[in-house]
Amino acid sequence: MTTDFARPYQKPGERLEDLGLDGLYILQDPDAFRFNIDSVLLAWYAAPAVHRKTRTLDIGTGTGVLPLLLYGRTHTQSIDAVEIQPAMADMASRSVAMNHLEGVIHIHEGDIRNEPGTALVRGAYDVVVTNPPYMPKGKGGVNPDRALALARHEITCTLEDVAAAAQALLKDRGRLFMVHRAERLVDLCAVLRAHQLEVKRVRGVQPFPDKPANQILLQAVKRGHPGAIVEPPLSIYQSPGVYSAEINAIYGTDGPTSKNTY
Repeated sequence: MTTDFARPYQKPGERLEDLGLDGLYILQDPDAFRFNIDSVLLAWYAAPAVHRKTRTLDIGTGTGVLPLLLYGRTHTQSIDAVEIQPAMADMASRSVAMNHLEGVIHIHEGDIRNEPGTALVRGAYDVVVTNPPYMPKGKGGVNPDRALALARHEITCTLEDVAAAAQALLKDRGRLFMVHRAERLVDLCAVLRAHQLEVKRVRGVQPFPDKPANQILLQAVKRGHPGAIVEPPLSIYQSPGVYSAEINAIYGTDGPTSKNTY
């Protein structure tokens, strides 16, 4: 898909995707890592904490979907996003420019392991969001495509790296929002607490109402008091092929479509 407004920003082979939100579009490479429903759910989960003057940071932004979705939901005026892969950071920057949001969303190419990371300011952020690599290094098959491998495995960004960066960059009482695999919940809680990030809310995401959660949405607070709320689970489908009412409401449609499931 190509439209006239995208031509100055779109490179050969890239797809233009309609986010179905506030008239926003994003560029995607069909042969590289493309965002999925996890990012949509994370943006929805974090949005109530993001207001017009909130300073928000996305760690590992990929092609920039979380900043675009957060802007579409909140019209916040300050989002930084950091990405280690130059090609991804370039695509994210072009998507931001295509949507005329250069004054709101700032893409930084860099490594969060550099203290405190690229042009980011220590202790400056109210909210950090992240959809980090899910698989520990050495577990599961690693994709031979390096871009896909970095997006899915903890090769250049581990849980420890994310937690350390969030601890350094969040204000006291600032909030971290994350989506991850449910099987790693114990790892997440342990690593975050070790970095003064106290888990406050957890919500499981299950494929069907009678199935265990395979993903989790999580909120932690820097220097927060112990005590977490386990929220009611979110079901993707109410029955095979039929999205749940909550997923329909999140998308503002009858669930994900071919344009926004990825």
